This record gives sequence, structure tokens and C-alpha cells, in this order.
Amino acid sequence: MPLLSDEDREAIRGHFNLMTEDVTVTLTKAPGESETETILSELSELSPRLTVDVIESHKESALLPSISIGNTGRLLFRGTPSGYEFSSLLTGIIDSGRDEQTLSDETKTFLNDLQEDLLIKVFVTPTCPHCPPSVVLAHRMAAYSDRVVAEAIEANEFQELSAKYQVQGVPRTVINETYAVEGSQPESYLVQGLMKHLEAEK
Repeated sequence: MPLLSDEDREAIRGHFNLMTEDVTVTLTKAPGESETETILSELSELSPRLTVDVIESHKESALLPSISIGNTGRLLFRGTPSGYEFSSLLTGIIDSGRDEQTLSDETKTFLNDLQEDLLIKVFVTPTCPHCPPSVVLAHRMAAYSDRVVAEAIEANEFQELSAKYQVQGVPRTVINETYAVEGSQPESYLVQGLMKHLEAEK
């Protein structure tokens, strides 16, 4: 039985029709894991521009399932993209297929001036309606700058990581292990806070 309803499929197909570039999504999964593969397979049926590659991994230490959007390896999703996080995945795919920049000029200037790499981890849960904007912002920053890698991490699936990064609520954004933000932050607030943090570390 399909996971997506006919109504959902039509709505998603309409969004995918706006894509002007091909997008490859790579799923790395454990043997036997099927839900995430089914989700991506159903999405790939809705647009000729979307290709899904599947890799099976036998590494017990790997954070699986893991989704990489596009060919850069910088837009990542760790865990099953269910609930509200399905929209984060969908937006990441659509953004990657459109030659448009939605970041503010302030954010672009900040990213252009970066002197160090940034690893952004955004901890999320499927039931959190405030999580998708944080994931989308992190992924858009990673899409814009090759100095940024953005990971959405499903907190319930990776509880050891959640404990390590002291996740008490979501979204929780952790950057370079040293800067953390609770809740969904407007783009300008996140960038200004990060600028101050990086300046203080010099």
C-alpha cells in the first residue's frame, strides 16, 4: 500500500514541476530497512528530474538511514523523514532543483566571508512543527556555501547523539560542537548570533 495519498502525490507533483534541474538523492541504509526507501521511491515516481540511488551499508556504527540531497554531500538527513520532517526533505529536494537563492543578503555576505568550515547539526523529531524551518535554513546555507555541511538528525532514532549534545527539546541546532541554539530561530538571529560567537572565539 502506498505511503502517499493520491492528494499528496498530486500536490507534490505540482511542486516538482517547478524544478528546472535534475536532483539525485542518495540513501544509505541498513540491510532490511525499507520505510525510507519506500518514501523516496514514491517521490521519484512523481518527477523525471528526481533520481534515487540506494546503498546498503553493513557498518554498525553508521547513522542509518542517511539521506544525501544533491551531489555535494553537504545536505544530509539522518533518520526516517516522517511526520513534519517529510516537509524538510521535500523542501530540500525542491530547492536543489531550482536555480534560486532564498537567503538574505546578510546571510550570503556572512557565508561569503567565512574563514572556517561549519558543521551544522539540527536535532528534530517528526512531531515537532517548529523543526522544518531550522532544517531548511541549515540546508540552504550548506547549498550556498561549500564551507557548510548541514545535518538534520532525528533525535529519537539517535538517542546517544541526543544525549551527547544535551538535546532536551527540539529543534536544537549545534554548530561546530561549540555553539548551540534552542528553538526555531529566524534567519537573521541565527546568523547574528553565530557571527558574534565566531568573533569571540578568535
